[in-house]
Amino acid sequence: MTGKEQEGSSDLIEAPDHLPEPVADVWREIVASNDLAGKVDRAALETFCTLMARLREARDRIEEEGMVVTDPRGRVIPHPALAVERATAEQIRAWGDRFAPLVKPVRKRGYIADATAQTIAEAKHLEGPRFAGPVAALKTLAWMVDEAQRDSMEALQKAMTTTVPQYLKACAELQVTPASVPSGVGVAAPAPTEGEEPAEGEKSGVASVSDLQARARARRSG
Repeated sequence: MTGKEQEGSSDLIEAPDHLPEPVADVWREIVASNDLAGKVDRAALETFCTLMARLREARDRIEEEGMVVTDPRGRVIPHPALAVERATAEQIRAWGDRFAPLVKPVRKRGYIADATAQTIAEAKHLEGPRFAGPVAALKTLAWMVDEAQRDSMEALQKAMTTTVPQYLKACAELQVTPASVPSGVGVAAPAPTEGEEPAEGEKSGVASVSDLQARARARRSG
């Protein structure tokens, strides 16, 4: 572990005690908006938060005192905070989007995605971090099927030869019952496991959703 990075639980990304409150406020905002966890370059984050707090302070002073002030000789001059604001803003831009708020895509709800999420929620054997990746992939495939249905018949037909077989295969691997896909369309069946007889309809290389649902239930009970 380097001096810059520390790894561990979320308490490692609490604002350090030595930070002034305005800087600590920025720290907490950035951590919350980025879901920061695990390895965090604390020194870099502290520097960035200090710059943001300085920029806010400069803008607050300009807002309160105006764009111009009177110097000790009585001359009207630009507020010194304007120079601080410009310089600090330039430094912040140099950081790019390293600590910019994380924008999470919002997915439209759909029947396949909702049904799959419900099935996963009821699958006790998928609880825990071990299956987090495969479960996320399955949910993505379900969403892609819904998106194809929303798009066009052409997109749906294409999904039937690509996304849907992947979705059904992922369901079989995770031993969950797949949601019903549009009827009347055959999809390539995953190869049966060793010692397993092909289900009716699979002998020709095509499986119905009910066949795969039955197989998933059999695997779970076994």
